[in-house]
Amino acid sequence: MRAIDTPTEQKRVATIRFADAQNADNTQATESEIVARRRVAPTTVPNDAEAIAALTEGERRIAEKNLRAAEASFQRVLAKYPDQPRALYGLGIVAYQERDGARAKEVFGRLTAGEHAAMNDPMVLAWSHIYLARILDSEGERDRAKAEFEAALAVEGGPEQAKQAATKGLAIMATEKPERP
Repeated sequence: MRAIDTPTEQKRVATIRFADAQNADNTQATESEIVARRRVAPTTVPNDAEAIAALTEGERRIAEKNLRAAEASFQRVLAKYPDQPRALYGLGIVAYQERDGARAKEVFGRLTAGEHAAMNDPMVLAWSHIYLARILDSEGERDRAKAEFEAALAVEGGPEQAKQAATKGLAIMATEKPERP
């Protein structure tokens, strides 16, 4: 401590210039910052152990083909968090597996467009586009189905399996002749 020359250090510190707060947002990020940002996957899972347990249980029940129990789990989450994308997505999967196209179309449509779209959850957004595309294709709305498959491919940070499913869906649509209504 005694070896520090205070007047010299004060002169040195006086020459330090910090960036303006307004310009700080415009500066280029370093490569490590860019990589770190990519690693953080956006998610919409609430920071609530009870809700996470219900979401996990619902997903497990879907895998077991116990659709009633899955729906009940997702409804518990929605009672507490009415616009929770993962719970809505789960209800969409339940409707899809029950072959309730109208309900599934409504849920997946809600998750892909509008103010309740799952923009912060690439997994939910990409798969919602795919399921919606499949429903639209089965209803003969090929142009809209194609647009949904393409939207799934455009989801930044979407899962690779979703991209493969969208690519496969587009390939099937390209090889099949459209049915006449």
